[in-house]
Amino acid sequence: MEPTATSIYAFSDTKPATEEVQVLLSLTKFTALCLATGGLYGLWWQYKTWRFFKQRQQSDIWPVARAIFSLFTINELFKNIGRFSGSVGLVPAYNAGNLAVGYIILSLLARLPDPYWLISLFAFTCLLTPYQQFAAALRQSSEYPTREQAGFSLRQVGALIFGTLIWVLAFYSLAQPT
Repeated sequence: MEPTATSIYAFSDTKPATEEVQVLLSLTKFTALCLATGGLYGLWWQYKTWRFFKQRQQSDIWPVARAIFSLFTINELFKNIGRFSGSVGLVPAYNAGNLAVGYIILSLLARLPDPYWLISLFAFTCLLTPYQQFAAALRQSSEYPTREQAGFSLRQVGALIFGTLIWVLAFYSLAQPT
């Protein structure tokens, strides 16, 4: 019997190919990691979330490409999170289009000259509500195993230390006279 294609928007009839345990961080830890890594953790979260939807929908999307080109795919990610949370009985707590526009504008501000590019660091704030909505939907769903992460993992501690050192050096160089 040949497999049938499923719509990427079908949420009730699809079963994930593998049931990977979804590790959930507190909002404080997510924020700390996003700030310390200059937003790179936000891209990592987008990759992991796209990978979840790829497995859930059994689609052929490329999560890495979708995370790298997030300026073009963030709206669809926010919509997918909204549909997923709706499928488990939660009401979406945000407008996907508005948050996507905010994320794109704040991300593009990285092209500003010193020190104004620092405003772009706050692009991750547009990820906070979808992050919370996605985590709440995973907790609500009985289909997907979740685990609350108590502390930071070793890799996360490494990212925090490395990121903090980079920020110290960046602010030091910004403070130097030209």
